[in-house]
Amino acid sequence: MRRSANLTLILFFTALTVVMTAAVVVTWERLLRDPFFAWVEREYPGEGNLQTRRDIQQRVEHFAISITVDVVVVTLLLRLVNHKQRALAESEERYRALFEHANDGIGVVTAADHRLTEANNKFCEILGFGAQKVVGRDVREVIRPARGHDDGHGALADLLDGRVSGEGEYVVENAAGAALPVSVSFNTLSTDTERLIILIIRDLSARRRLEAEREQMQQQLYQTAKLASLGELAAGVAHEINNPLNGVINFAQLLKDEGAGRGDFERQMIDGIIDEGGRIAAIVRGLLTFARHDDNRRALVSLPEAVSTSLALFGRQFDKDGIAVETDLPEDLPRVRADGSRLRQVVVNMVSNAYHSLKEKRPEAGRERLLRIGARRVERGGRDFVRVEFYDNGVGIRREDLDRVFDPFFTTRRDTGGTGLGLSISFGIVREHGGTIRVESERGEFARFDVELPAGPPAEADADA
Repeated sequence: MRRSANLTLILFFTALTVVMTAAVVVTWERLLRDPFFAWVEREYPGEGNLQTRRDIQQRVEHFAISITVDVVVVTLLLRLVNHKQRALAESEERYRALFEHANDGIGVVTAADHRLTEANNKFCEILGFGAQKVVGRDVREVIRPARGHDDGHGALADLLDGRVSGEGEYVVENAAGAALPVSVSFNTLSTDTERLIILIIRDLSARRRLEAEREQMQQQLYQTAKLASLGELAAGVAHEINNPLNGVINFAQLLKDEGAGRGDFERQMIDGIIDEGGRIAAIVRGLLTFARHDDNRRALVSLPEAVSTSLALFGRQFDKDGIAVETDLPEDLPRVRADGSRLRQVVVNMVSNAYHSLKEKRPEAGRERLLRIGARRVERGGRDFVRVEFYDNGVGIRREDLDRVFDPFFTTRRDTGGTGLGLSISFGIVREHGGTIRVESERGEFARFDVELPAGPPAEADADA
């Protein structure tokens, strides 16, 4: 194609030269030759100057015709060259803009020595290098597998060496030393003088993050469904336990009311059956209350009552593990408009986290392990709120984890059954009710969660009472 275009151009200018020469000769003979020859004869008269006149006439004639043709042809040729150069410059500028503003990183590598001859802005941005630090370097120094990800080193080396063409996903190390997932593709291009490798690199961080978020959402849906199933199972078990439990308590009460002469030991045993049966009944009622599906219906809820009901679910676990529980829940606190079952879920999650934190901490001489729950009325922004504080002196939370405790699936108890959903669900419930939840902690000393919920309107609370 190029040879054909060159031959066409040569033929065109040859023909143009012939035509221009003929035109100049005709013009010279008709318009300029006679006046010029007459001038020469006047300047060099006589027979002695005959040869001089002929030499001057021939040389000037040849020179005039030649220079005229050359000037015209060269002028046309320069105009053609300028036009081609402008078109080439515009094309190069257009493709340079496309090259520099591409969404993918593009690099041009010489196959002979693997040197980067060109790299666009995105290429440098992805790998964290400046353009001046990339061009001229060996591409194998710029794109290198990240530490701990050497499994794809052989395939990546084959691509970088140009032995194969194609595309692959790798984890490479950027200029800062951080691992970066990328897609790398190569194609070879041969020119008249050398063979080049066109390298295209794409940052996969955003895609990997979206994939992780999607999987996280799927896991959250799975965990939510599992928790819902556990709630239904707990409600069913609680119902099944409730009936025989009522029978045990009633029979023990009948034995107590029978009035037959019994010793102190027998009376203590009967009272123990009634007391422990009552405690079990309270736990069953708490399970039924916690598992009840309220269809997200909001009503005025007493926070002290919600805390007491939720604490009952833990039975004597705290006493068994030597953990003291203190509560300061004034009965005259304003009620909050909330979904009761969801509010109890928040309390259970807070208490459960405190329990596990305290259980992990070894008992210290002279210092008891303590869970303290207090509630009080506060005013903020001209509105009344009820603040509930959950304080424990357990193992606490690391400073670097404080910003992540409310993230879904973040847990430090993965090996002991933690799902990482409790605090994130609680955060969502509190925010949905127009409240806030804050955390403060010092590793090895304490953790405190403050839950604030807007109080219900006083008139509505009085009507409800």
